[in-house]
Order: sequence, then C-alpha cells, then structure tokens
Amino acid sequence: MIRNTAVTQVVYVVAPVEPVPPGPLLEQMVNALDGANTDVSVAVAKSRETCAQRYRYAASEYTRLVNELVGILRDAGTTWRFAAIAGYYLDQLTSVRTAPEEQLVGTLAEYLTSDLMLFRESAALNLAQAIGMIKKRSKLSNPNIAAAQRRQQLDMRDGRALGAPHAYADLCERALDGDTEAAQTPLVDNPACGWFVWPKTAKVYAAAPTGDALAFDSIEEASRPAYNAVRSVLFADGKWAEIARLFSVESTRPSEEEIFGGTRAGLFSQVFSLFGPPLLERAWTAIEGLARENERVGAQRAAAEMIGGLLRGTKHWAQSGLDAMWTQLIPLLDTVFARLAPDTLRFWQAALQYAFARRDPRRYLPLIRLIVYGRPFDPQAEAPFAEAAKLDILRALFGAWDWRIASAVVASRPRFLDALAHPYKQVRDAAAIAMYTLSSAEFSVSYARVDEAVDDLARYGPLGRDFSQWAGSSRTQALISEMTQRVQAWKAEVVPLTVGPTNFSRGSKTLLSFFFVGFRFGPRRLTLDHAPNILQLLSELQEHHDDDELCRLASSNLEFLSQVLYTANLSEIVGARLLALLDSSMWHVVNKALPLLCTLTFANRFTLSREIRARILDTTSLFLEHDQIEVRQAASSSLTNMVKCAS
Repeated sequence: MIRNTAVTQVVYVVAPVEPVPPGPLLEQMVNALDGANTDVSVAVAKSRETCAQRYRYAASEYTRLVNELVGILRDAGTTWRFAAIAGYYLDQLTSVRTAPEEQLVGTLAEYLTSDLMLFRESAALNLAQAIGMIKKRSKLSNPNIAAAQRRQQLDMRDGRALGAPHAYADLCERALDGDTEAAQTPLVDNPACGWFVWPKTAKVYAAAPTGDALAFDSIEEASRPAYNAVRSVLFADGKWAEIARLFSVESTRPSEEEIFGGTRAGLFSQVFSLFGPPLLERAWTAIEGLARENERVGAQRAAAEMIGGLLRGTKHWAQSGLDAMWTQLIPLLDTVFARLAPDTLRFWQAALQYAFARRDPRRYLPLIRLIVYGRPFDPQAEAPFAEAAKLDILRALFGAWDWRIASAVVASRPRFLDALAHPYKQVRDAAAIAMYTLSSAEFSVSYARVDEAVDDLARYGPLGRDFSQWAGSSRTQALISEMTQRVQAWKAEVVPLTVGPTNFSRGSKTLLSFFFVGFRFGPRRLTLDHAPNILQLLSELQEHHDDDELCRLASSNLEFLSQVLYTANLSEIVGARLLALLDSSMWHVVNKALPLLCTLTFANRFTLSREIRARILDTTSLFLEHDQIEVRQAASSSLTNMVKCAS
C-alpha cells in the first residue's frame, strides 16, 4: 500500500501535461479581448508563457527521472529486488500521455529477452503501451498518414454503401466465393453495427490498398527517437530467436494450467502493426519454428500468441504485405491444425478469438477458407479428437462473428447431422454445441433505417417486439425436426434387452445436449418454442437408468423447462403437456412430474390462465390417494406449495 501510494504521488508530481490549445469559440473570445483591452492581451500572453514554462520544466524532470530509473535498472550491480522496484515505477511512468522516452522504450525492448520472467512480462505490457502511444501521436500529428487514410465515415443512407444493408450478412459468403466487389466493400469492424439497425453513418475502413507502403509511413517528430530505439532492437540479428526461446519457456504450473497470454499477444499486435511486413520477415523463422514444435506445450502457446497478435496487427497493412503473409501462414496453420493435441487446442482457439474480436471477417478470407473448406468436418473419420477439434476451431469463427459469418458457414454444408449418433461423446458434444451456436448466429434484425425499426416495432404493441422468443430460421426449424425424427426412428429400432449403447441413446444425448446448450447458455433461446414437443421424450429418457449421462441430461432439461417464464400461449401448452405426463402408468414418472408442475405454476403464475391453474390443482389433489407413498408425498408437497403461491 505504501509503495502504491508513493508511486502514485511521484507520477502525479512529475507527469507532464501538454498545454491544450483553446477551442474555436474560446480563441475568438481571447482575440476579441486582445483587441479591446491591452491589459487583457498582456495577461493572456503572460499566462501562456507560464504554462509553457511549467510544461518544459515538468517534461525535463520527467525525462530526468525516467533516465535515472533506467540507469538503476540497467546497472549490473543492482540486485533484482531494487531493479524490480525501479521497474514498477517505470510501469506507471509509461502510461503518461507524452512522447515516449528513447531510453525507456529501448530498455523495454531489450528486456523482452530478460532471464527473469517478471521483467519480460513487464516489458511486454509497457512496450505495447508505448508503441500504442507512438501510433496514436503519429496519426494525430499527420492526418495524411496511410493508417489514418483508410478510416472513413460512410453515409449508410446511400443504398450503394454496403450493397443493400439487409444483405450485409451475405458479404462474407460472396467474398469467399470469389466476388471481388464483396471483398472490396468497406470493412465494418464493429460487430454491433447493423445487427439491430443501421445508423446514418458508420465508421468503416477501406479495403487494403495495393502496393507495399507501410501503414505508419510517417512518425511524429517527438516520438521518432523512441521509434528508432525499438526498431534497432527488434530488427537486430538473433533477437526474435531469443524472444521465441524465452517466451516459450514453460512455467512451473501443470501443462493444463498454461493459458494464452493476452498481454504478450497485445505486444505482438502492436509491433507488427507499427513496423509491418519488414518485421515479419525478421520474425518469421522464429514463429515458424515454434509452431512446428507440436510436442512442446510452451512452444505452441508462444506460437499462438505470436500468430494471434500478427493477425490482429495487420489491420492497416497494404495488400502485397498481406498476400506475402498468407502465402507463408496458411500452409503453416494447416500443419498446426492437423497436429493439435488436447493440451494445445485451447491456445489456438484463444488466438483465433483474440484475432477475430471486433474485426470484419473479410479481413481473414484465406484463413476462413482453410477452416471452412480446407479442413471440413468428417463424421465418418476414425479420429474423434481431430474431428472434435475441427468443430471447436470452426466455432471460433461464428462465436466471434455471429450473424456476419453464419451464411458463409451454412453454405459450406457442414455434416453436423451425420454426427448425431457418433460413437464418441467428444464429437457428439462438439457437434451439438456447434449446431446450436450456428443456428443462433443466423439471427439479425438489421433494419435499414431507424424509422423503419420504429414502425415495425410499433406493430407488436407498447412493449415492442420480443426478440428473445425468436424460434429460429426455417433452416433451424428443419434441423430440430430432423434431429427429433431421427431419434424417434432409432427408438423404434431398439431391440429389447440390447446390451451397450445404441443409435437411439447416442442420438438422444446429442439432441439433449443441443437443447441443454440452448436452454442454459444460449444468448438467444431459439429452442424454447420447441420445448413442448420434447417433453414426452424427456420423460421417457430420464427413466433410462442404465445410462447415467442420458438420465442426467433429460432431468436437467426437464427442470429447466419447468422454471422458464414463458409467453402466455406457450405457458398454456407446456402446462397441458406436463399434465399429460401424469397419465403415465409408471408411478416414478408421475412422481417426477408433480414437482415440475409446481415449479411451472410458480414461475408462470401471471401468465397461466385461471382454468389451467385450477386444472393443475385438481389433478395434483387426485394423487393424494395414490397407492405409492412416494407419489402421495410428492403430491402433498406440490399441492401445499401451489396453494401458498396462489395465496
């Protein structure tokens, strides 16, 4: 606490704050006063000079303090504890909004290859921050810099801006099919832009320009020494080999606890963004070497961090640099994905999610082609982990891009349904999650204009339109129907006293996993409208006591279905279907259905009609005289709770 307070006070005292020029209105007022009163003019000039002197003094003291701390850090006689304290001060001083200091930034770049992990992590975090400041100051000082030129404010009222706004979700599919116009259409990185309604103007980026010009072809003069200091270190011979060696050092934690480092990936994103393709030429051999070490967990983690950062850092690259990168990267990633292991898959999933976040999918067309078309899911393959890994990698696409990638993935016709009764649980679960995530990703409202959205929502009454009750596209409807029909067909084929798993049991687990994901974790519960149709099946499946997993899935789905707040119409249907379960001749089915009716009545007490509630109470009371004591106890408890709820 004392150290934090001291550091905060030091940074507050020495941090220079650049004088902010007055706005247009204030400038006019000052000029008017200057002309009207000589004393005011003198006072204004004196105040300006005072501000300038204070800033120069603060800047000189800031520079002196940073250089003193860097000297302590670099002194070979300084113990690691004192070096760590000096580094902690520098961590705070790096965040000051001024031109980065040459010695500080150069030291941070050198300490990327420190033998101490503490210094490496600190250097990665602060160097990324310093490079971000260099980029920001360079764009502000020179509006004509290449990186700033690609950003535009696009008038979305022009129907030609992105084609028809409602067809924007199909742009990626068209671009993947080779449509040049779709690939060159301005890029929209904000994933929320257009999902509900298109604004009047949107921030977009022009497609990658031709040629090989660097994005940051002009550096602010005050930041140029720091820029040169970083460049001289990162372009030095052998530097990237050393970075690769040290960043891939495996920690003392178990391999399953190794995690993708967002801080390190952020560093690589910043350096590749600032220095562009020339830096990739220097670093490629080291990156490739790590990626091909598929047996070493640390190497795979470091390679994923570097490639994830590289992909994210190419935002402003010219087309020739992108082409050269994809030529090298796609064959390497194909090899990496083919050799994934259970303890390295998570690194590459995280790398893709990091790279894809808030980026238009058309920035990564070659990679999407590799994942969707180059490595298609094969449910007949005798390699369960490899096929499940394909689905997990594929999920990273529509997990990050949602409605903007759904049509492109659907067009590839993935063979998810063929995995419905796959012999391996790993593949079935991955397929169920992938099917639900892709189905929910198909939904977007995408009104072309705000007034169109207002008019449409007004048709649904004072509360507007309830998007949470979306029942899925026609394709999703057909998918759920096909899964249910297949399971029912396999049920009819089951031979009594069959030993071991059957297509019916395996297919049922996949179907229930699909619904379970939709009920519990889905951002849009498109499965709710289908709930009444599977209640009878769920009731039967929870009685398969020879399969614990199937019983658990069926019971979990039933419990959730009784707890949901339904719309008025749907709550009536669910209530009637649950009441139908009480007609079963098996007492344990009735015993499990009674508490579900009680829960449904409580959760939907304001939407259930008086008639259905009275029917539930009357039917429950009939079981107070049941022959089985367990049923009588369940009926008594349920009836008591329902009466309390009604009062």
